[in-house]
Amino acid sequence: MIQEDGTANGADFRLRPNRPDETGVSVNWLEAFDTDKAQQLAEVRRLYRLTVRRTGRFAELNIGAVREKVTEELATLRIVHDPLEADGDFEADHSHAEIDGLPPGDSPEADMIGDMIAECVINMHPAIEEP
Repeated sequence: MIQEDGTANGADFRLRPNRPDETGVSVNWLEAFDTDKAQQLAEVRRLYRLTVRRTGRFAELNIGAVREKVTEELATLRIVHDPLEADGDFEADHSHAEIDGLPPGDSPEADMIGDMIAECVINMHPAIEEP
């Protein structure tokens, strides 16, 4: 979600309260693709498993900055490489990772941590490549 001022909404970096089985926020590791930024993004778009809207955006984070900023408040935060195996119509995705150790999504702490992560967004990219 993008706020009116064009910045990322911290709610996107919280666990969803209606998904108690959820253990982390799904992300992709761009550097898993040994190529330039445009091709890295093309690979993420190709392998992404969720439906996105034409107006959707991918937020680019600097994980070092996220760790530095957030671990001051949340020592349990971890960014874990979590490759996905091929499944049905989906190819394997070796770039998949998760932000783990987050507080419950409906807590005030989750709001604060989500906002802190959102402050680390360095770029926004279209989720669907425009022709």
